[in-house]
Amino acid sequence: MASLQIHYLDRRKPRRIEISRNEAVIGRDASCDVPLEDASTSRRHARIFRDANGAFWIEDLRSKNGTLLNGRPVTTSPVAEGDQIGIGGCVLTILADSKPAIVLSDGQTDTRFATSAWGSQQRLDLPQRRLEKLYELNARLTGRFDRDDLLGEVVDICVELLRFERAGIAVWAGDPHPPQWVRLRNLRDDPTAEFRISRSLVNRSLHNAERILVTDTADAEVDPTASMISNNIRSAMCVPMEYLQQVRGVIYGDRISSSGGYTKEDIDFFAALGRLGAMGLANVQLVEEMRRRQQVEIQLQWARQIQSQLFPPEPLVKDGLTIDALNDPGQKISGDYYDYFLRPDGLVTVVIADVSGKGIPASLLMANLQAGVHLTLVTETDLVRGVEALNELVCGNVSEARFITAIFGLLDPASGRLTYVNAGHPGPYLLHADRAEKLNPEPSLPLGIEKDFQYAAGTLDFGGLPATVFLYTDGVPEAENEQGKQYGDDRLAAALQASLVHGPTELMSRIRRSIKQFTRSQPPSDDITMLAIRLEA
Repeated sequence: MASLQIHYLDRRKPRRIEISRNEAVIGRDASCDVPLEDASTSRRHARIFRDANGAFWIEDLRSKNGTLLNGRPVTTSPVAEGDQIGIGGCVLTILADSKPAIVLSDGQTDTRFATSAWGSQQRLDLPQRRLEKLYELNARLTGRFDRDDLLGEVVDICVELLRFERAGIAVWAGDPHPPQWVRLRNLRDDPTAEFRISRSLVNRSLHNAERILVTDTADAEVDPTASMISNNIRSAMCVPMEYLQQVRGVIYGDRISSSGGYTKEDIDFFAALGRLGAMGLANVQLVEEMRRRQQVEIQLQWARQIQSQLFPPEPLVKDGLTIDALNDPGQKISGDYYDYFLRPDGLVTVVIADVSGKGIPASLLMANLQAGVHLTLVTETDLVRGVEALNELVCGNVSEARFITAIFGLLDPASGRLTYVNAGHPGPYLLHADRAEKLNPEPSLPLGIEKDFQYAAGTLDFGGLPATVFLYTDGVPEAENEQGKQYGDDRLAAALQASLVHGPTELMSRIRRSIKQFTRSQPPSDDITMLAIRLEA
């Protein structure tokens, strides 16, 4: 494993990010593996990847300002430890990671087996030769992460070392579920023959964590059960598969052709094997859970990548007009949406929206809205009619519990006038060189509430230029710190007041930095989306 050391040229504190996969995307978008808070970095600027020989490479992803390697522009190039990668206002350096891999200790495991108490609080008393055998068996079971493969190996070991003629292993999810017999071995009869096992022995091991030895000799620890007598079983042992004070199943073994032979040492050794099997089963369950989570994580990464492609790829810059936006998802994927694009008639469509809820359901509705916007607001001359068509679309596709707040705008860059419809969304700010003014919206319903609701359009004149219109979702003022206190409208207004002269990209970067300084280590509770429109004279 290696890591990237990131140095910001504005002398912010360096930070280090581990490269845990064979590829890492670097860029300004929060969905990138290595996100950079830098205005001159493209949303998906470059990627660093490892080839089949383990060597690192850097590849520029057609970024706006290019990628440098040791001061020289590169498209794709190998990179070694200590090389300096220039991306926007940052310098990244690959560092080797000297931390050792985590290794499980066999010694601690065996000591625990030898001293663990089972059921009646009796110790497992095992001689040195059997402790050494447990060392070997632990290594034999290590690395088996398929449940049936693991438990089949445990049964084979028990038959091999304890000379069982019949043996079986059952897993148990706890009451009220019955034990599930997953592995059986029958060396005496036809392997497909009926395999009868004493229910009372199994229940005592499952419910009382007892290890039970039954023989037909005078020193038997318990009386033989009726089922054992009827099935001509001469000796049997049953032990729980117990780990971390949880019984996960039982192992059973018996003999029919010969009696006696098993001792207290044998049952303790059998119990130790049961403990090894329980540990292996717990590891299998953890690995399966990890694989499921990794699969979900991969799917969410793909979903976020697809979702990122629904946003405009770069800022819109044209004849004194600059529009840029950013989206920081509260979870892996976002329910917020922003958009801007130039129409054939010279007007510019601008959208910012917030879908109620979080995660995958909100992101799917967000994608639905994006498709509707590109169908209706590319050529529609009547903004109100277009928004009402979108409202009908949303009402037809969501339940009553879902709705969307949004601002839809048509900007005429020549006149500096923005015609907009506010559907229950926080009002924008208008920034001039000397002030930040909050524009409070008229009361209006979000999309998805009332199918026949009639929306109204308003107008916003930029006035004296340069001027900026700042739009945002409620995740900005509602961002919380560790004490549960919100960032709030007052802090947002103050941060905007301190950033009046900056263009959209730097303006939003400063607001994002202000929010992170306030929330510190507290993870985001909601999506944070901002959009800024600036007109120059």
